[in-house]
Amino acid sequence: MASAGIPEDLAPAEATGDGAEIELELRNEVGLHARPAAVLVRTLSEFDTEVTVRLGDQEADGHSVLALMALGARQGDRIRVRARGPQASAALEKAKELVDGNFGE
Repeated sequence: MASAGIPEDLAPAEATGDGAEIELELRNEVGLHARPAAVLVRTLSEFDTEVTVRLGDQEADGHSVLALMALGARQGDRIRVRARGPQASAALEKAKELVDGNFGE
């Protein structure tokens, strides 16, 4: 069952020890290609957090455009974004907003 305002296909942010993580489905046409990856990195860099993005068994630094692109995440893929630090929840909420808004495309 989905929480109010959260689509059922997306997992809400959940606490994981000293951080939180969220699962998001990429719906934009190019996935985490250059521009969407750059938008995500630029946005996440505004927060005092350590961020990792996981696709399958691969994990990338959420502050590196090249690392995110190397994941090869495409439209329809589900990524897990994990954040640790004082602003972890806010960073995850912003990441969700970007993905839901197709990175402004």
